[in-house]
Amino acid sequence: MTIEKCLIMDNGSYTVKYGWKTDKSPEIIQNWIIRGKDRRRQYIGREVDLCKEMSNIHVTTPFQKGYLLSWSSQRTIWDQIFNSTPNLSTGDIHLIVTEPPLNFKSIQEAWDEAMFEEYGFKSVFRSSPSTLTAFHYKQTHKDNQCCLIIDAGHAFTHVIPYINGVQYEKAVKRINLGGKHLGNLLKEQISYRQLNLHEETYVCNLMKEDVCFVSTSFKEEMELVRKRDPSVLCEYVLPDFLNIHRGYVKLPHVTDDNEEPKKHTPTKEQIIKVSLERFSVPEVLFHPSDIGMQEMGLTEAIVYAINQCPSAVRPHLYNNIIITGGTSNLQNFKVRTLAFYLIHLLLYMNAW
Repeated sequence: MTIEKCLIMDNGSYTVKYGWKTDKSPEIIQNWIIRGKDRRRQYIGREVDLCKEMSNIHVTTPFQKGYLLSWSSQRTIWDQIFNSTPNLSTGDIHLIVTEPPLNFKSIQEAWDEAMFEEYGFKSVFRSSPSTLTAFHYKQTHKDNQCCLIIDAGHAFTHVIPYINGVQYEKAVKRINLGGKHLGNLLKEQISYRQLNLHEETYVCNLMKEDVCFVSTSFKEEMELVRKRDPSVLCEYVLPDFLNIHRGYVKLPHVTDDNEEPKKHTPTKEQIIKVSLERFSVPEVLFHPSDIGMQEMGLTEAIVYAINQCPSAVRPHLYNNIIITGGTSNLQNFKVRTLAFYLIHLLLYMNAW
């Protein structure tokens, strides 16, 4: 396979990341089609940034519950990608594209049909992101034949063991929680307690990325909230899409001891105070029962998946855990996940 003619496309439910194999970094666009308030013009993929009024937008996404179902919407976004990529003649291009783990056969067939018959690629290789991650890990860690991938994505979270580079399907565990659910939960809590943001999914998702973090000690964080500790309380400035096009965390004003206090001047900024929501929202990844879901938490899923594997490889899986996915970028996500799994590891080693 000619390296220069290999196009890689990570077709996620939230964003599409694509580029040539030789590129240092991929292009990233939203996997959406949106319409503004007037519903007249639609913005596709990379055009989303051109929409100046992101309040009360109507979003069309090709994915439902993590699976590609709206092919017409996805083709519209693919057309934009392939038409805007320089030197792209699909008849000479090898395509590597990602799909959800354990994807449905009907969706895979429709995918192949679109790529070969409609776009005419020379060859297509479909793979889950976790499989590509495990392949890269095996190439860079020759002595480790086993690894456990935690893929915390937009629609759901997967815990997937790999033994000798092969996915051990019997032990794959899916948690039906991802970044989308956290954003919706934050929207519900703020709408109930402070300001109605039910129509502001886009704004609340950005707020989640800016203010939320995973608590390393939930009880201690709750105590800080009760005491109104400033380390937990934060003020978030909402966008007005005139002067402020993206929300941001308002930093506290630090005054010098000799500085005279200034008179309070009214501001037109619309500010939301968040404290408990910052860590209680991501907490559902570890305790889904908090919102009534009969699901395993993430750390439970890790232990469950490893215990479904042959006993000879379990120590190697515990020793080679890889965390990936956009939701894993939340502050303290990796610290919390690994800290709790280490407790289970010690218990396992004592029993073993």
